[in-house]
Formats: sequence, C-alpha cells, structure tokens
Amino acid sequence: MENSLKGLILAAGTIITCVVISLAFYISREAKQTALNGAKEINRINTEFAESDKVVYDNTTVSGSEVMNVIKKTDGEKVGIYVKTKKSETYYGYQFDLSSGALGAAAKGNYALAAETSSDTYINPYADFKGSVIRDSNDTITGIKFVQS
Repeated sequence: MENSLKGLILAAGTIITCVVISLAFYISREAKQTALNGAKEINRINTEFAESDKVVYDNTTVSGSEVMNVIKKTDGEKVGIYVKTKKSETYYGYQFDLSSGALGAAAKGNYALAAETSSDTYINPYADFKGSVIRDSNDTITGIKFVQS
C-alpha cells in the first residue's frame, strides 16, 4: 500500500511538472511574439516619423512659395524634387524615375533660378501645386512631385 501511494505521488508530481513546464514554454512563446509585434510597430512608427516632413505633401495642394521652401529644406538630402510648371519641368536635388521611384543622378535644377521671374524654371510663389510622394521598390521616399494646377 505504501509503495503504491509513493508511486501515485510520483506520477502526480511528474504530471504537474510537465504541465508547469508546458505552461512556461507557452508563456515564453507568447511573450516572444508580443515583443516581436511591438518591435515591428516601433519600427513602423519610427519610419513614419522620419518621413513625416515629406509625407505631408502627398496628395495636397501647396503654394509655389511652399514648393520653394521644400526645395531649400531638402537641399543636401538624398531625395529629388520634381516641379512641373506651366512653362517647364525641372528636377532639384536628385533626378528620379516618376513611375518606379528609382533615384538617378544629381539634378541640375537651381534654387536661385527658380526664384528669378525671367527664368524658364521660375516657380510662381502664388501658384498652386499638387504634391505627391514618390517611393522606390523598397518603399523608401526618393522624390516629391509638384505639378502646377
């Protein structure tokens, strides 16, 4: 009788130990998945924050003076600004493919000429421009396109 009682206690102890270990593995797996989801969300928010100064122009209408500010503000960044006025089309910063978003060579657009009324590339500060953000295949912003309305 005493041996059978010890055997039952040993069996119950083994079952309880297995349940506790299984529960620990389950909780650690769930915690790992939660941490992974949290890290993905933090990366997404960081990306949005880093791009917020450019995304603000996506599908919005801005004045020509704001277009000039964008050209000035993005000078030195690895991003292109495409401006299509009623008179001309010009890239500033870097050239990029409007459909694929692939970044090209440094652009020849000149900020000073864009501000000069006698220039073909003059940007009228009172004109309205429709903005859109251009992304490459890696979903990175490579350019901002402004078309005069």
